Amino acid sequence: MLPLLTGLLLAISFPPSPLGVLSLVAYVPLTISILRDGSSWGRWKRLGMLYLPFSIYHLASNWWISSWQEHTDPYLFASGIALDVVHPLFLLLPWYLLTSIRKRLGRVQRDSEIILALLPLFISGFEWLHGQGDASYPWLTSGYMLVYTPFAQIADYIGVYGLSFMIGVVNAFIALAIVGDRRRLGLMLTFGVVAVWLALGLINEHYEGKYTNGRSINVALIQPNENPWDKWSDPRIQLWNHMDIVDSVRKRFTQEFQQNYHRPLVVWSETAIPYTIRQPLHAEDFAKLRHWVDTSNVVLLTGYADLMTYAPGTAPPSARRLSSDSTVRYDAFNAAMVLWPSIGAIPVHRKTILTPVAERLPFADQLTFAMSWIEWGVGISAWGKGRDRIPLPIDIDGVSITDANTKVDTAARVGVIVCIESIYPEMVRDLVNNGADLLCVITNDAWYNGTTGPGQHFDIARMRAIEQRRTVIRCANSGITGAIDATGRTIETIPPMTRGSCNVTVKTFSRRTLYASVGDILPPAALFVAVFAFFSARFPSLIRKLPFR
Repeated sequence: MLPLLTGLLLAISFPPSPLGVLSLVAYVPLTISILRDGSSWGRWKRLGMLYLPFSIYHLASNWWISSWQEHTDPYLFASGIALDVVHPLFLLLPWYLLTSIRKRLGRVQRDSEIILALLPLFISGFEWLHGQGDASYPWLTSGYMLVYTPFAQIADYIGVYGLSFMIGVVNAFIALAIVGDRRRLGLMLTFGVVAVWLALGLINEHYEGKYTNGRSINVALIQPNENPWDKWSDPRIQLWNHMDIVDSVRKRFTQEFQQNYHRPLVVWSETAIPYTIRQPLHAEDFAKLRHWVDTSNVVLLTGYADLMTYAPGTAPPSARRLSSDSTVRYDAFNAAMVLWPSIGAIPVHRKTILTPVAERLPFADQLTFAMSWIEWGVGISAWGKGRDRIPLPIDIDGVSITDANTKVDTAARVGVIVCIESIYPEMVRDLVNNGADLLCVITNDAWYNGTTGPGQHFDIARMRAIEQRRTVIRCANSGITGAIDATGRTIETIPPMTRGSCNVTVKTFSRRTLYASVGDILPPAALFVAVFAFFSARFPSLIRKLPFR
């Protein structure tokens, strides 16, 4: 069965599989099946024929979502199972609409060529749409399949959704070479596009140097390997553990960084401090942390739980009410902050994209009555949603950072990306356009230890490095912790599920890529054309009445 073959090809093409180049043919079997038999499929058969391949794709690639561990919270397990059932429906939607067009075309002349022309538009357009809104989950975007290959190196021009478009183009040309009466043309177009694409990728991956501004930063990434459930039982222990790890490896990274006398940037993972340490209730703990930073002479970037009260009239509908005073509205945020010796104001990034359901009810501001339904057994559920995507300044040698001197050689602006934010290219693009010259992902993937999840998450960060031509440093609770250069290559990593540090000197980059400057123009345009084509086929009389025909 051809749809089944597509599901298998997609499954073995997705990272961490090294066979991503198979994505260039993965959609061909399903496309041929639609061209040959799609016009005869009824509504339910069409749904079943399409659900099968995308269910295989999702289950093979995202089976780990339910967190198959001994301590797994029942809520997390159930939400993963629900995603297993529902997510393939989102993946098959563009193909369902494309098959509907095929059925409506009937025996229109060159009907197969029309479908093939629409194929890359439907793939890239709907994958882009799948990444928009509170309920989005664009993890299985086709372009990620190419992250290990030179084909990915043009992502700094067209982004990951542009790579999905190119995958659709090649699949369409191969299908053209197999069906219909223009097989020679299909072969010529396939070889031509692949050859030019490959050549551009090979050339482009050697141009890393044109983006550098010559600045280097010493970074110590700390991987504590804490149990993700136990860490919430006594949050203060996590703080002291992280400080102890840094103290234990300080001599080593001092030796490794001895050629550069700037302060090292020490990075702790997402919610490394899993409580609201900056609140007056915890003033003593925060004072100890500040003293430790001062005496250690490091710059610390750490994840923590932030709490913010709103001025009257400024709170979003989803904000909580203080139990002791219902007139006070507040939110708890999954956040990151930067501390360095003698710092005054503390730069903070509050996570702007929350994991649907697991961290925040989608459309919570509209569905406030249902927020209590999703609270689960660990951490602080129902996080607030950050509003700003501003890079955090760091000072590595005592230079005070203000708006007037952020370009000095010893300062940098770090675009902080918290966990699932890394799968949204537009979020990272905003950070770069706002001045980030170094990207930092902090995450806690320990819920999925022993699965392919943490590796996939690391590979997605590779794509962000290529799109923006920025070094990415990545700090995870249990892995994968490491650094990625501006071409997506791994500089260094710590073995997963081990305790220790990764000490590396990385470069900052200032020049913006074409993708950073322009963004996603092709995918939304492709979506518009795809939807217009569907309505043209489904409701031709309606289209004929439009005033701009």
